Amino acid sequence: MNKSGSLISQLFSIRNRYGKFSSQKLNLLNELSVQPVKSKKALQLYYDTLLFLIAYPDNKSIYQLASQSLQHLHTYIQSHENRKAGLFNSGITGTRLCAAFSFEIVKWLRKKHPKNIRLSSFEADDGHIQSILSVVMPKVESEILQDANATWKSWLKRFLEKGEDILDRLIAIFDETDIRPEIRDELWNAIGINVEINFASPTRLPDSLISPYYHRSLVKKNLNKQQSGVKPILVDLDEREAGQIIECGRMILVRHLREIDPITFAAARLVSYYLLPRGLAVALMGTVPERRHPIDSYMGYVVFKNGLPIAYAGSWILFDSGRIGLNVFPAYRGGESQYIFDQVLKLHAWVYKLNRFSVDPYQVGKENSEGIKSGAFFTYYHAGFRPIREEQKKLAEAEALKIKSIRGYRSPASVLKKLADSRLELVLQKRAVRFDATDLSQAYANILKNKYNNNRKVAEELWFTKLADIIQIKNYHEEKLKFILKNWCILLLTNEQELRRNSGLKKILKKLFKLKAGGDEEDYIFELQRARELRKFLERIVKENVG
Repeated sequence: MNKSGSLISQLFSIRNRYGKFSSQKLNLLNELSVQPVKSKKALQLYYDTLLFLIAYPDNKSIYQLASQSLQHLHTYIQSHENRKAGLFNSGITGTRLCAAFSFEIVKWLRKKHPKNIRLSSFEADDGHIQSILSVVMPKVESEILQDANATWKSWLKRFLEKGEDILDRLIAIFDETDIRPEIRDELWNAIGINVEINFASPTRLPDSLISPYYHRSLVKKNLNKQQSGVKPILVDLDEREAGQIIECGRMILVRHLREIDPITFAAARLVSYYLLPRGLAVALMGTVPERRHPIDSYMGYVVFKNGLPIAYAGSWILFDSGRIGLNVFPAYRGGESQYIFDQVLKLHAWVYKLNRFSVDPYQVGKENSEGIKSGAFFTYYHAGFRPIREEQKKLAEAEALKIKSIRGYRSPASVLKKLADSRLELVLQKRAVRFDATDLSQAYANILKNKYNNNRKVAEELWFTKLADIIQIKNYHEEKLKFILKNWCILLLTNEQELRRNSGLKKILKKLFKLKAGGDEEDYIFELQRARELRKFLERIVKENVG
Protein backbone atom coordinates (compact mmCIF):
# COMPACT_ATOMS: atom_id res chain seq x y z
CA MET A 1 0.00 0.00 0.00
CA ASN A 2 1.40 3.43 -0.94
CA LYS A 3 1.63 6.32 1.50
CA SER A 4 -1.66 8.03 0.56
CA GLY A 5 -3.52 4.71 0.79
CA SER A 6 -2.08 4.10 4.24
CA LEU A 7 -3.04 7.60 5.43
CA ILE A 8 -6.58 7.20 4.14
CA SER A 9 -6.95 3.84 5.89
CA GLN A 10 -5.79 5.41 9.14
CA LEU A 11 -8.22 8.30 8.74
CA PHE A 12 -11.09 5.91 7.99
CA SER A 13 -10.31 3.79 11.06
CA ILE A 14 -10.66 6.78 13.42
CA ARG A 15 -13.40 8.67 11.55
CA ASN A 16 -15.97 7.81 14.25
CA ARG A 17 -13.68 8.17 17.27
CA TYR A 18 -13.39 11.42 19.20
CA GLY A 19 -11.53 13.17 22.00
CA LYS A 20 -7.78 12.50 21.63
CA PHE A 21 -8.31 11.42 18.00
CA SER A 22 -9.31 14.94 16.86
CA SER A 23 -5.72 16.16 16.48
CA GLN A 24 -4.80 12.95 14.66
CA LYS A 25 -7.63 13.53 12.18
CA LEU A 26 -6.40 17.07 11.52
CA ASN A 27 -2.84 15.86 10.98
CA LEU A 28 -3.96 13.14 8.55
CA LEU A 29 -6.16 15.57 6.61
CA ASN A 30 -3.25 18.00 6.29
CA GLU A 31 -0.87 15.25 5.16
CA LEU A 32 -3.36 13.99 2.58
CA SER A 33 -3.81 17.48 1.15
CA VAL A 34 -0.35 17.19 -0.45
CA GLN A 35 -0.44 13.49 -1.31
CA PRO A 36 -1.67 12.30 -4.73
CA VAL A 37 -4.29 9.54 -4.44
CA LYS A 38 -4.08 7.17 -7.39
CA SER A 39 -5.94 3.93 -6.78
CA LYS A 40 -9.68 3.61 -7.35
CA LYS A 41 -10.20 1.90 -3.99
CA ALA A 42 -8.29 4.62 -2.10
CA LEU A 43 -10.17 7.42 -3.89
CA GLN A 44 -13.53 5.87 -3.05
CA LEU A 45 -12.55 5.34 0.60
CA TYR A 46 -11.17 8.89 0.87
CA TYR A 47 -14.38 10.33 -0.60
CA ASP A 48 -16.59 8.34 1.80
CA THR A 49 -14.40 9.24 4.79
CA LEU A 50 -14.54 12.96 4.00
CA LEU A 51 -18.34 12.80 3.73
CA PHE A 52 -18.47 11.11 7.13
CA LEU A 53 -16.19 13.74 8.70
CA ILE A 54 -18.42 16.54 7.36
CA ALA A 55 -21.55 14.83 8.71
CA TYR A 56 -19.94 13.89 12.06
CA PRO A 57 -17.15 16.45 12.69
CA ASP A 58 -15.36 16.79 16.01
CA ASN A 59 -15.11 20.55 15.70
CA LYS A 60 -15.16 23.50 13.32
CA SER A 61 -11.57 22.95 12.18
CA ILE A 62 -12.21 19.35 11.08
CA TYR A 63 -15.52 20.33 9.46
CA GLN A 64 -13.87 23.08 7.41
CA LEU A 65 -10.76 21.09 6.51
CA ALA A 66 -12.81 18.03 5.47
CA SER A 67 -15.04 20.29 3.33
CA GLN A 68 -12.01 21.88 1.67
CA SER A 69 -10.41 18.46 1.12
CA LEU A 70 -13.59 17.19 -0.52
CA GLN A 71 -13.63 20.16 -2.88
CA HIS A 72 -9.95 19.59 -3.75
CA LEU A 73 -10.72 15.90 -4.38
CA HIS A 74 -13.52 16.87 -6.79
CA THR A 75 -11.14 19.18 -8.65
CA TYR A 76 -8.42 16.52 -8.72
CA ILE A 77 -10.76 13.89 -10.18
CA GLN A 78 -12.16 16.35 -12.71
CA SER A 79 -8.67 17.21 -13.99
CA HIS A 80 -7.45 13.60 -14.30
CA GLU A 81 -9.36 11.76 -16.99
CA ASN A 82 -7.94 8.36 -16.08
CA ARG A 83 -9.03 8.77 -12.43
CA LYS A 84 -12.47 9.88 -13.58
CA ALA A 85 -12.81 6.89 -15.90
CA GLY A 86 -11.75 4.49 -13.14
CA LEU A 87 -14.53 5.80 -10.91
CA PHE A 88 -17.26 5.38 -13.54
CA ASN A 89 -20.62 4.50 -11.91
CA SER A 90 -19.29 5.34 -8.42
CA GLY A 91 -21.58 8.37 -8.00
CA ILE A 92 -18.66 10.54 -6.87
CA THR A 93 -18.80 14.22 -7.81
CA GLY A 94 -16.79 14.85 -10.96
CA THR A 95 -17.47 11.38 -12.39
CA ARG A 96 -20.07 9.87 -14.72
CA LEU A 97 -22.69 7.20 -14.23
CA CYS A 98 -24.70 5.24 -16.78
CA ALA A 99 -28.00 3.50 -16.02
CA ALA A 100 -31.70 3.41 -16.84
CA PHE A 101 -33.96 5.61 -14.72
CA SER A 102 -37.68 6.32 -14.66
CA PHE A 103 -39.32 8.59 -17.19
CA GLU A 104 -39.97 11.26 -14.56
CA ILE A 105 -36.35 11.38 -13.37
CA VAL A 106 -34.90 11.49 -16.90
CA LYS A 107 -37.38 14.21 -17.88
CA TRP A 108 -36.50 16.23 -14.78
CA LEU A 109 -32.74 15.81 -15.26
CA ARG A 110 -32.97 16.82 -18.92
CA LYS A 111 -34.84 19.98 -17.94
CA LYS A 112 -32.81 20.83 -14.84
CA HIS A 113 -29.31 19.82 -15.99
CA PRO A 114 -29.46 19.50 -19.80
CA LYS A 115 -25.68 19.59 -20.25
CA ASN A 116 -25.08 16.83 -17.71
CA ILE A 117 -27.27 14.07 -19.13
CA ARG A 118 -27.11 12.38 -22.51
CA LEU A 119 -28.50 9.30 -24.21
CA SER A 120 -26.14 6.33 -24.03
CA SER A 121 -27.86 3.18 -25.30
CA PHE A 122 -31.03 1.10 -25.42
CA GLU A 123 -31.54 -2.29 -23.80
CA ALA A 124 -34.42 -3.21 -26.12
CA ASP A 125 -33.84 -3.98 -29.80
CA ASP A 126 -35.19 -1.78 -32.61
CA GLY A 127 -38.19 -4.01 -33.24
CA HIS A 128 -39.25 -3.87 -29.60
CA ILE A 129 -38.74 -0.09 -29.43
CA GLN A 130 -40.77 0.39 -32.61
CA SER A 131 -43.63 -1.68 -31.18
CA ILE A 132 -43.69 0.34 -27.95
CA LEU A 133 -43.60 3.68 -29.77
CA SER A 134 -46.50 2.52 -31.94
CA VAL A 135 -48.53 2.20 -28.75
CA VAL A 136 -47.37 5.47 -27.18
CA MET A 137 -47.65 7.70 -30.27
CA PRO A 138 -51.02 8.83 -31.68
CA LYS A 139 -52.41 6.13 -33.98
CA VAL A 140 -52.43 8.35 -37.04
CA GLU A 141 -48.74 9.16 -36.60
CA SER A 142 -47.61 5.66 -35.67
CA GLU A 143 -48.93 4.26 -38.97
CA ILE A 144 -45.72 5.44 -40.63
CA LEU A 145 -43.81 2.89 -38.52
CA GLN A 146 -45.78 -0.02 -39.97
CA ASP A 147 -44.65 -2.19 -42.89
CA ALA A 148 -41.13 -0.74 -43.08
CA ASN A 149 -42.25 2.71 -44.22
CA ALA A 150 -39.78 4.26 -41.79
CA THR A 151 -37.65 3.19 -38.85
CA TRP A 152 -38.51 4.72 -35.49
CA LYS A 153 -35.14 6.44 -35.27
CA SER A 154 -35.25 8.00 -38.75
CA TRP A 155 -38.81 9.21 -38.15
CA LEU A 156 -37.94 10.88 -34.84
CA LYS A 157 -34.85 12.52 -36.32
CA ARG A 158 -36.99 14.22 -38.97
CA PHE A 159 -38.71 16.27 -36.29
CA LEU A 160 -35.73 17.29 -34.18
CA GLU A 161 -35.56 20.99 -33.46
CA LYS A 162 -32.31 22.91 -33.15
CA GLY A 163 -30.30 21.68 -30.15
CA GLU A 164 -32.44 18.56 -29.69
CA ASP A 165 -31.48 14.91 -29.96
CA ILE A 166 -33.31 11.58 -29.87
CA LEU A 167 -33.60 11.70 -26.06
CA ASP A 168 -35.55 14.97 -26.25
CA ARG A 169 -37.98 13.51 -28.82
CA LEU A 170 -38.52 10.38 -26.75
CA ILE A 171 -39.25 12.47 -23.66
CA ALA A 172 -41.71 14.61 -25.65
CA ILE A 173 -43.54 11.59 -27.10
CA PHE A 174 -43.94 9.94 -23.71
CA ASP A 175 -44.87 13.23 -22.06
CA GLU A 176 -47.65 13.91 -24.57
CA THR A 177 -49.24 10.44 -24.60
CA ASP A 178 -52.69 10.00 -23.08
CA ILE A 179 -51.82 6.57 -21.61
CA ARG A 180 -52.19 6.24 -17.81
CA PRO A 181 -48.96 7.47 -16.11
CA GLU A 182 -48.10 4.13 -14.46
CA ILE A 183 -48.52 2.28 -17.80
CA ARG A 184 -46.46 4.92 -19.58
CA ASP A 185 -43.72 4.44 -16.99
CA GLU A 186 -43.65 0.68 -17.59
CA LEU A 187 -43.43 1.16 -21.35
CA TRP A 188 -40.54 3.59 -20.85
CA ASN A 189 -38.82 1.05 -18.61
CA ALA A 190 -39.38 -1.69 -21.21
CA ILE A 191 -37.30 0.25 -23.74
CA GLY A 192 -34.42 0.40 -21.25
CA ILE A 193 -33.12 3.89 -22.01
CA ASN A 194 -29.65 4.11 -20.52
CA VAL A 195 -28.53 7.68 -19.89
CA GLU A 196 -25.09 8.93 -18.93
CA ILE A 197 -25.06 11.47 -16.12
CA ASN A 198 -22.20 13.77 -15.19
CA PHE A 199 -22.16 14.77 -11.52
CA ALA A 200 -20.76 18.24 -11.95
CA SER A 201 -21.55 19.54 -8.46
CA PRO A 202 -21.89 18.06 -4.96
CA THR A 203 -25.25 17.02 -3.53
CA ARG A 204 -25.88 19.12 -0.42
CA LEU A 205 -28.38 21.59 0.97
CA PRO A 206 -27.98 25.36 0.48
CA ASP A 207 -26.11 27.27 3.18
CA SER A 208 -29.39 28.83 4.39
CA LEU A 209 -30.47 25.39 5.68
CA ILE A 210 -27.14 24.33 7.23
CA SER A 211 -26.10 24.89 10.84
CA PRO A 212 -23.08 22.64 11.54
CA TYR A 213 -23.20 20.41 14.60
CA TYR A 214 -19.96 19.22 16.25
CA HIS A 215 -19.58 15.93 18.13
CA ARG A 216 -17.77 15.02 21.33
CA SER A 217 -18.87 11.41 20.82
CA LEU A 218 -21.40 9.34 18.92
CA VAL A 219 -24.72 8.18 20.33
CA LYS A 220 -25.02 4.41 20.13
CA LYS A 221 -28.27 4.00 22.05
CA ASN A 222 -31.71 5.53 22.41
CA LEU A 223 -31.75 9.00 23.96
CA ASN A 224 -35.51 9.46 23.75
CA LYS A 225 -35.94 9.52 27.53
CA GLN A 226 -33.46 12.36 27.94
CA GLN A 227 -34.93 14.24 24.99
CA SER A 228 -38.63 13.47 25.50
CA GLY A 229 -39.41 17.17 25.80
CA VAL A 230 -37.56 18.20 22.65
CA LYS A 231 -40.02 18.82 19.83
CA PRO A 232 -39.12 18.98 16.13
CA ILE A 233 -38.92 22.49 14.70
CA LEU A 234 -40.83 23.00 11.45
CA VAL A 235 -38.89 25.30 9.13
CA ASP A 236 -40.83 27.77 7.01
CA LEU A 237 -39.45 27.00 3.55
CA ASP A 238 -39.74 29.15 0.49
CA GLU A 239 -40.40 27.45 -2.85
CA ARG A 240 -36.75 27.64 -3.88
CA GLU A 241 -35.54 25.92 -0.70
CA ALA A 242 -38.19 23.22 -1.02
CA GLY A 243 -37.08 22.64 -4.61
CA GLN A 244 -33.45 22.35 -3.49
CA ILE A 245 -34.44 19.73 -0.90
CA ILE A 246 -36.22 17.70 -3.59
CA GLU A 247 -33.21 18.01 -5.89
CA CYS A 248 -30.93 16.79 -3.08
CA GLY A 249 -33.19 13.81 -2.48
CA ARG A 250 -33.42 12.86 -6.13
CA MET A 251 -29.74 13.33 -6.91
CA ILE A 252 -28.44 11.34 -3.94
CA LEU A 253 -30.68 8.45 -4.99
CA VAL A 254 -29.53 8.69 -8.61
CA ARG A 255 -25.91 8.61 -7.41
CA HIS A 256 -26.72 5.32 -5.66
CA LEU A 257 -28.77 3.94 -8.61
CA ARG A 258 -31.99 4.16 -6.63
CA GLU A 259 -35.42 5.79 -6.76
CA ILE A 260 -38.56 5.87 -4.63
CA ASP A 261 -41.91 7.29 -5.74
CA PRO A 262 -42.49 9.95 -3.04
CA ILE A 263 -39.20 11.63 -3.94
CA THR A 264 -39.51 11.10 -7.69
CA PHE A 265 -43.09 12.45 -7.67
CA ALA A 266 -42.70 15.15 -5.02
CA ALA A 267 -43.52 18.84 -5.50
CA ALA A 268 -42.28 21.88 -3.59
CA ARG A 269 -45.66 22.45 -1.92
CA LEU A 270 -45.58 18.88 -0.56
CA VAL A 271 -42.28 19.20 1.34
CA SER A 272 -42.04 19.85 5.08
CA TYR A 273 -38.65 20.23 6.73
CA TYR A 274 -37.99 19.59 10.43
CA LEU A 275 -34.95 20.33 12.59
CA LEU A 276 -34.12 17.62 15.15
CA PRO A 277 -31.48 17.25 17.90
CA ARG A 278 -27.76 16.65 17.20
CA GLY A 279 -27.69 18.46 13.85
CA LEU A 280 -30.28 16.24 12.18
CA ALA A 281 -32.97 17.45 9.82
CA VAL A 282 -35.65 15.44 8.08
CA ALA A 283 -37.57 16.38 4.95
CA LEU A 284 -40.97 14.71 4.65
CA MET A 285 -42.35 14.50 1.11
CA GLY A 286 -45.74 13.64 -0.32
CA THR A 287 -46.61 12.65 -3.88
CA VAL A 288 -48.64 14.65 -6.38
CA PRO A 289 -52.32 13.50 -6.54
CA GLU A 290 -52.05 11.62 -9.84
CA ARG A 291 -49.31 9.35 -8.44
CA ARG A 292 -50.75 8.57 -5.01
CA HIS A 293 -51.63 5.14 -3.71
CA PRO A 294 -55.42 4.69 -3.69
CA ILE A 295 -55.83 3.45 -0.10
CA ASP A 296 -52.79 4.11 2.09
CA SER A 297 -50.54 7.18 1.88
CA TYR A 298 -47.03 6.60 0.54
CA MET A 299 -44.81 9.32 2.01
CA GLY A 300 -41.05 9.70 1.63
CA TYR A 301 -38.32 11.17 3.76
CA VAL A 302 -34.66 12.18 3.51
CA VAL A 303 -32.43 12.60 6.58
CA PHE A 304 -29.84 15.36 6.44
CA LYS A 305 -26.86 15.94 8.73
CA ASN A 306 -24.80 19.10 8.38
CA GLY A 307 -26.43 19.64 4.98
CA LEU A 308 -25.58 16.20 3.57
CA PRO A 309 -28.29 13.65 2.71
CA ILE A 310 -27.31 10.61 4.78
CA ALA A 311 -30.40 8.36 4.76
CA TYR A 312 -33.81 7.95 3.17
CA ALA A 313 -36.87 5.68 2.98
CA GLY A 314 -40.61 5.70 2.60
CA SER A 315 -43.56 5.20 4.91
CA TRP A 316 -46.95 3.75 3.98
CA ILE A 317 -49.54 5.23 6.35
CA LEU A 318 -52.98 3.71 6.96
CA PHE A 319 -55.11 4.98 9.85
CA ASP A 320 -52.66 5.32 12.77
CA SER A 321 -50.19 2.71 11.52
CA GLY A 322 -47.18 3.18 9.27
CA ARG A 323 -45.03 0.66 7.39
CA ILE A 324 -41.57 2.18 7.43
CA GLY A 325 -37.92 1.56 6.69
CA LEU A 326 -34.49 3.17 6.94
CA ASN A 327 -31.69 3.13 4.38
CA VAL A 328 -28.44 4.75 5.52
CA PHE A 329 -26.07 5.50 2.65
CA PRO A 330 -22.83 3.48 2.86
CA ALA A 331 -20.53 6.45 3.56
CA TYR A 332 -22.39 7.24 6.78
CA ARG A 333 -22.54 3.77 8.32
CA GLY A 334 -20.65 3.57 11.58
CA GLY A 335 -22.32 6.79 12.72
CA GLU A 336 -25.53 7.24 14.67
CA SER A 337 -27.85 5.02 12.60
CA GLN A 338 -29.78 3.65 15.58
CA TYR A 339 -30.31 7.10 17.03
CA ILE A 340 -31.32 8.47 13.63
CA PHE A 341 -33.95 5.78 13.21
CA ASP A 342 -35.31 6.49 16.69
CA GLN A 343 -35.66 10.15 15.70
CA VAL A 344 -37.31 9.26 12.38
CA LEU A 345 -39.88 7.12 14.19
CA LYS A 346 -40.49 9.83 16.77
CA LEU A 347 -41.01 12.45 14.03
CA HIS A 348 -43.42 10.27 12.05
CA ALA A 349 -45.41 9.45 15.17
CA TRP A 350 -45.63 13.15 16.05
CA VAL A 351 -46.39 14.56 12.58
CA TYR A 352 -48.76 11.83 11.36
CA LYS A 353 -50.23 10.85 14.77
CA LEU A 354 -49.12 7.22 14.50
CA ASN A 355 -49.50 4.58 17.21
CA ARG A 356 -47.93 1.62 15.43
CA PHE A 357 -45.13 0.95 12.96
CA SER A 358 -44.43 -2.15 10.90
CA VAL A 359 -41.53 -3.26 8.72
CA ASP A 360 -41.69 -5.46 5.63
CA PRO A 361 -39.41 -8.53 5.39
CA TYR A 362 -37.40 -6.97 2.54
CA GLN A 363 -36.20 -4.18 4.83
CA VAL A 364 -34.55 -6.68 7.19
CA GLY A 365 -33.02 -8.88 4.50
CA LYS A 366 -35.56 -11.07 2.73
CA GLU A 367 -34.37 -11.20 -0.90
CA ASN A 368 -32.11 -8.29 0.07
CA SER A 369 -28.43 -9.21 0.47
CA GLU A 370 -27.50 -5.71 1.63
CA GLY A 371 -30.00 -5.99 4.48
CA ILE A 372 -28.39 -9.27 5.58
CA LYS A 373 -24.86 -7.90 5.25
CA SER A 374 -25.63 -4.79 7.32
CA GLY A 375 -27.52 -6.74 10.00
CA ALA A 376 -30.52 -4.48 9.44
CA PHE A 377 -32.78 -6.72 11.53
CA PHE A 378 -31.15 -5.58 14.77
CA THR A 379 -31.44 -1.88 13.89
CA TYR A 380 -35.19 -2.43 13.97
CA TYR A 381 -35.03 -4.83 16.94
CA HIS A 382 -33.12 -2.34 19.08
CA ALA A 383 -35.70 0.32 18.16
CA GLY A 384 -38.38 -1.89 19.73
CA PHE A 385 -39.69 -3.80 16.71
CA ARG A 386 -40.55 -7.47 17.17
CA PRO A 387 -41.36 -10.19 14.60
CA ILE A 388 -45.07 -10.82 14.12
CA ARG A 389 -44.56 -14.55 13.52
CA GLU A 390 -43.95 -16.57 16.69
CA GLU A 391 -41.05 -18.62 15.27
CA GLN A 392 -39.04 -15.51 14.40
CA LYS A 393 -39.97 -13.85 17.68
CA LYS A 394 -38.44 -16.70 19.71
CA LEU A 395 -35.36 -16.85 17.47
CA ALA A 396 -34.83 -13.09 17.84
CA GLU A 397 -35.00 -13.35 21.64
CA ALA A 398 -32.38 -16.12 21.61
CA GLU A 399 -30.07 -14.12 19.31
CA ALA A 400 -30.46 -10.96 21.38
CA LEU A 401 -29.41 -12.94 24.46
CA LYS A 402 -26.32 -14.28 22.65
CA ILE A 403 -25.34 -10.78 21.53
CA LYS A 404 -25.65 -9.54 25.10
CA SER A 405 -23.78 -12.42 26.77
CA ILE A 406 -21.13 -13.44 24.19
CA ARG A 407 -18.51 -10.79 23.55
CA GLY A 408 -18.11 -10.00 19.85
CA TYR A 409 -20.98 -12.27 18.77
CA ARG A 410 -22.73 -11.44 15.50
CA SER A 411 -25.71 -13.38 14.18
CA PRO A 412 -24.63 -15.42 11.12
CA ALA A 413 -26.22 -14.76 7.74
CA SER A 414 -28.17 -18.03 7.91
CA VAL A 415 -29.89 -16.86 11.11
CA LEU A 416 -30.53 -13.35 9.76
CA LYS A 417 -32.23 -14.88 6.71
CA LYS A 418 -34.57 -16.84 8.98
CA LEU A 419 -35.31 -13.71 11.02
CA ALA A 420 -36.13 -11.83 7.81
CA ASP A 421 -38.98 -14.22 7.01
CA SER A 422 -41.50 -12.22 9.05
CA ARG A 423 -42.90 -8.73 9.18
CA LEU A 424 -41.96 -6.73 12.29
CA GLU A 425 -44.09 -4.34 14.31
CA LEU A 426 -43.65 -1.72 17.01
CA VAL A 427 -46.87 -1.00 18.92
CA LEU A 428 -46.88 2.35 20.76
CA GLN A 429 -50.54 2.21 21.84
CA LYS A 430 -52.65 -0.91 22.27
CA ARG A 431 -55.58 0.77 20.51
CA ALA A 432 -53.56 1.10 17.28
CA VAL A 433 -54.86 -0.48 14.10
CA ARG A 434 -53.12 -3.82 13.56
CA PHE A 435 -53.38 -4.21 9.80
CA ASP A 436 -51.65 -2.57 6.84
CA ALA A 437 -52.26 -2.19 3.11
CA THR A 438 -50.43 -5.52 2.69
CA ASP A 439 -53.23 -7.20 4.67
CA LEU A 440 -55.86 -5.45 2.54
CA SER A 441 -53.98 -6.68 -0.53
CA GLN A 442 -54.28 -10.27 0.71
CA ALA A 443 -57.96 -9.77 1.48
CA TYR A 444 -58.54 -8.30 -1.98
CA ALA A 445 -56.81 -11.25 -3.66
CA ASN A 446 -58.79 -13.81 -1.66
CA ILE A 447 -62.11 -12.08 -2.36
CA LEU A 448 -61.25 -11.91 -6.05
CA LYS A 449 -60.44 -15.61 -6.12
CA ASN A 450 -63.35 -16.84 -4.05
CA LYS A 451 -66.12 -14.61 -5.39
CA TYR A 452 -65.05 -13.67 -8.91
CA ASN A 453 -62.88 -16.59 -10.04
CA ASN A 454 -59.89 -14.19 -10.28
CA ASN A 455 -61.61 -12.14 -13.02
CA ARG A 456 -60.38 -8.74 -11.89
CA LYS A 457 -61.58 -6.79 -14.92
CA VAL A 458 -65.17 -8.02 -14.69
CA ALA A 459 -65.27 -7.46 -10.93
CA GLU A 460 -63.89 -3.91 -11.07
CA GLU A 461 -65.97 -2.80 -14.06
CA LEU A 462 -69.11 -4.19 -12.44
CA TRP A 463 -68.56 -2.77 -8.99
CA PHE A 464 -66.81 0.57 -9.33
CA THR A 465 -69.90 2.24 -10.88
CA LYS A 466 -72.08 0.62 -8.22
CA LEU A 467 -69.81 2.00 -5.48
CA ALA A 468 -69.92 5.45 -7.08
CA ASP A 469 -73.73 5.25 -7.12
CA ILE A 470 -73.98 4.10 -3.48
CA ILE A 471 -71.82 6.96 -2.14
CA GLN A 472 -73.20 9.42 -4.73
CA ILE A 473 -70.09 10.41 -6.62
CA LYS A 474 -71.27 11.87 -9.93
CA ASN A 475 -67.90 12.61 -11.53
CA TYR A 476 -66.69 9.01 -11.14
CA HIS A 477 -65.37 8.91 -14.72
CA GLU A 478 -62.64 11.45 -13.90
CA GLU A 479 -59.39 9.52 -14.18
CA LYS A 480 -58.11 9.89 -10.62
CA LEU A 481 -61.47 9.14 -9.01
CA LYS A 482 -62.03 6.17 -11.30
CA PHE A 483 -58.65 4.75 -10.27
CA ILE A 484 -59.50 5.17 -6.57
CA LEU A 485 -62.98 3.66 -6.88
CA LYS A 486 -61.70 0.64 -8.78
CA ASN A 487 -59.17 -0.10 -6.06
CA TRP A 488 -61.69 0.25 -3.21
CA CYS A 489 -64.83 -1.25 -4.73
CA ILE A 490 -64.15 -4.99 -4.36
CA LEU A 491 -63.18 -4.59 -0.70
CA LEU A 492 -66.08 -2.32 0.24
CA LEU A 493 -68.80 -4.15 -1.64
CA THR A 494 -67.93 -7.42 0.05
CA ASN A 495 -70.30 -6.09 2.73
CA GLU A 496 -72.59 -4.19 0.35
CA GLN A 497 -75.71 -4.26 2.50
CA GLU A 498 -73.93 -2.86 5.52
CA LEU A 499 -72.43 -0.11 3.37
CA ARG A 500 -75.83 0.81 1.93
CA ARG A 501 -77.39 1.06 5.39
CA ASN A 502 -74.61 3.17 6.93
CA SER A 503 -75.10 6.79 5.82
CA GLY A 504 -72.21 8.01 7.99
CA LEU A 505 -69.81 5.56 6.37
CA LYS A 506 -70.93 6.59 2.89
CA LYS A 507 -70.42 10.25 3.75
CA ILE A 508 -66.88 9.74 5.04
CA LEU A 509 -65.92 7.59 2.04
CA LYS A 510 -67.04 10.30 -0.33
CA LYS A 511 -64.96 12.86 1.54
CA LEU A 512 -61.91 10.58 1.65
CA PHE A 513 -62.05 9.80 -2.06
CA LYS A 514 -62.17 13.48 -2.95
CA LEU A 515 -59.21 14.22 -0.68
CA LYS A 516 -57.22 11.35 -2.19
CA ALA A 517 -57.99 12.51 -5.74
CA GLY A 518 -57.04 16.14 -5.32
CA GLY A 519 -56.76 17.29 -1.73
CA ASP A 520 -53.92 17.36 0.76
CA GLU A 521 -52.55 13.90 1.57
CA GLU A 522 -52.03 14.78 5.22
CA ASP A 523 -55.69 15.83 5.44
CA TYR A 524 -56.56 12.41 4.02
CA ILE A 525 -54.42 10.71 6.69
CA PHE A 526 -56.07 12.59 9.54
CA GLU A 527 -59.60 12.19 8.14
CA LEU A 528 -58.98 8.47 7.84
CA GLN A 529 -57.84 8.36 11.47
CA ARG A 530 -61.15 9.93 12.52
CA ALA A 531 -63.15 7.41 10.46
CA ARG A 532 -63.74 4.83 13.22
CA GLU A 533 -66.64 3.14 11.44
CA LEU A 534 -64.53 2.62 8.32
CA ARG A 535 -61.71 1.20 10.42
CA LYS A 536 -64.08 -1.36 12.02
CA PHE A 537 -65.55 -2.13 8.60
CA LEU A 538 -62.11 -2.91 7.14
CA GLU A 539 -60.96 -4.79 10.23
CA ARG A 540 -63.86 -7.21 9.72
CA ILE A 541 -62.97 -7.63 6.04
CA VAL A 542 -59.35 -8.44 6.92
CA LYS A 543 -60.42 -10.86 9.66
CA GLU A 544 -62.85 -12.67 7.36
CA ASN A 545 -60.59 -12.86 4.30
CA VAL A 546 -56.99 -13.18 5.50
CA GLY A 547 -55.93 -16.58 6.83
